[in-house]
Parts: sequence; C-alpha cells; structure tokens
Amino acid sequence: MAGIGFFLALVFAIIIAIFAVQNVQPVSVSFLFWGPFSTVSSVLVLISAALGALVMLLIGMTRETQLRWRMRSQGQQLKQAQAQVAQLEAAQASAAPPIAATEAVVPVTGSPTGTEVKP
Repeated sequence: MAGIGFFLALVFAIIIAIFAVQNVQPVSVSFLFWGPFSTVSSVLVLISAALGALVMLLIGMTRETQLRWRMRSQGQQLKQAQAQVAQLEAAQASAAPPIAATEAVVPVTGSPTGTEVKP
C-alpha cells in the first residue's frame, strides 16, 4: 500500500515539475497583508505544492500520534484487565475445591423436569 502512495506522489511531482517548466511568465501576487509582488508562476506553483505537502504531513503526524496514544492506552487497559482476570481466577481456585466427577449432579432423563418422579 505504501508503494502505491509513493508512486502516486512521484507522478504528482512529475506533473507539477512539467507544469512549472512550461509556465515561466511572471505574475502579480497579493495575499492577506503582503502587498502585490511579482514572481514566476512556476515558483508560485512549487511553493503552493510544498506548503500543501507540509500541511498533509502535519495532519498525518497528528493522526499517527493520536493512534499511538490510543494504542498505548488500550494496551494499559488490557494489562489491567488481564491482571484482574488472573486475580479473580486465583480467588476462585482458592475459594472452593473443584467438584469431582463422582459428585457431579446428573439430571435423570425421561421426565420433562429432568428429575425422576416416583409414584
């Protein structure tokens, strides 16, 4: 899956490079508080693509960090639950001895309630 993402990024980079080489005329740019300045359109496209990649990288890193924190939290919860299960199993084993096969209650078949009715 990572190979497909790398391939798509490479194709996108090639397309941007071709676009940048073909568009070398100067353009006037003004953004927010920056006054109008003149630059080559290819530089503007490359800067925009780099900023877009940086934003996507930051979003991806934030998501990865959230997932790692969630996994760590779930790992701690799992350890606590396993410790509690082990504690309960130990308490159950020490509380009552296991029932031997000769002491087991076996229902009598033949009656609807499972017990034999004597007349």
